[in-house]
Amino acid sequence: MKKFLYGAIIVLVIALVVIGAYLFNLFNAFQSGVNSSFEGTDREGSELREGDIDPSMDSFTVLILGVDENEARKEKNNMDTDDFRTDTMMLATFDKDADEVKLTGIPRDTLTYFPEQNYFDKITHAHREGGPDGSMKAVESLLNVPVDFYVRVNMSAVVDVVDAIGGVEFDVPFDMNEPNSNDDGRTKLEEGKQTLNGEEALAVVRSRRVDTDLGRGQRQLEMVEAILGKAKSTGALTKLDDLIKVVADNTKHNMKAKTIRSLAAYYSFNDIEFNSTQVRGSDYWNPGNGAYFYWANEEHLYTISKTLRETLGLEEPEPYDLINVRLADYITPYQYVDDYYLEEFEPEVPPYFMQEGYEPQFGDGFEIPDSNPEESIEGEGDIESNPEAMPEGESDEESTEEQSSEEPTQEESVQEESSEAPYNDGSGQNYDDGTGGQYDEQPAQEEYNGGTGGFEGNTRSYNGV
Repeated sequence: MKKFLYGAIIVLVIALVVIGAYLFNLFNAFQSGVNSSFEGTDREGSELREGDIDPSMDSFTVLILGVDENEARKEKNNMDTDDFRTDTMMLATFDKDADEVKLTGIPRDTLTYFPEQNYFDKITHAHREGGPDGSMKAVESLLNVPVDFYVRVNMSAVVDVVDAIGGVEFDVPFDMNEPNSNDDGRTKLEEGKQTLNGEEALAVVRSRRVDTDLGRGQRQLEMVEAILGKAKSTGALTKLDDLIKVVADNTKHNMKAKTIRSLAAYYSFNDIEFNSTQVRGSDYWNPGNGAYFYWANEEHLYTISKTLRETLGLEEPEPYDLINVRLADYITPYQYVDDYYLEEFEPEVPPYFMQEGYEPQFGDGFEIPDSNPEESIEGEGDIESNPEAMPEGESDEESTEEQSSEEPTQEESVQEESSEAPYNDGSGQNYDDGTGGQYDEQPAQEEYNGGTGGFEGNTRSYNGV
């Protein structure tokens, strides 16, 4: 009997030593992975916060940035990660009081003010202009909500995470045929609910050939929820070492190890609900050079800002705290904004959605009544007009080709180098908005068209949804 007890004790001690060694190695791997993927920003914290936050106690935000980057594209175009634009941008707001994560998807072509550059541009360009820090500032400018942390992932991260958790179940909305993560083959999918591996999940979140960029954004929100839901399952948690390697190899972030541990513990031991929305808006073509932008709906921006600030325990915003609302009638892409408009100007008439008798459209910004974003937003057009809708077998390098040819650089867009007189804002810098120097400093005021929630103006047609 004693021999049996001694044997059992020895086995138990060995088991404890083995488990302890595994946990120690796992902790070291976690610490090493987090440290190697840490990449700070130039700022200590958001200017929209009055003090520091404790993610273990306070509600906070994380900006998720997805770049369509792989080694082949980096080598072919001689690009660093910061040279890529973002194909995915989501603000995750962790509500500690309600055990909820609010996901706000921001379409890549959303016309947004860049504080460092002092002009409006597509929000996808913010990363190319200023890296993660530039993207964080652009999102704060758009939503008037502090961005506390960021996580930047590349294509391989999507593939590896999904494979590490054993695949993810997803309802594929239509047949797909997309290039793989290395651009050396294609991934084909049929419509319907199925379990996707990593390459298949990547195809789902990249495709925009049949629907629009906004349809893709909606799928990306759904895929994030599906991946997080699967990652919380018991089977997925047994592969923590694989997930740590994915983080180390394919992501960058500005969160310390203790913050990530706190976040993981909170997520693992609480029943978290997800609530998502995508910024609504309409198509806008710059009359100066015909460039396409996505004009965010001012009412929806304000409603999202109000809800998220309340979640974060911040004061309720005034509509004109949001620059896209305050300067709605004076926005011209790539044109430097005068100090007067930045610091002093405020319209005399309240925005249309604050006027008496107007019926709000967007609820709290997330629970939107009688709404289907894939039906109500036009986006970039259908497959016939989409230059990326190429026949099977043709070259498809969506992100890198766009980077080199679709959009002009700041110097090409803003600096006037022709013989025509450029517009000058008094700062000593000359630039052009694409009109050949013929800029109307005071654009015609747009008229509110009754109670339909839209504007009909000389420069844009805005349908309010």
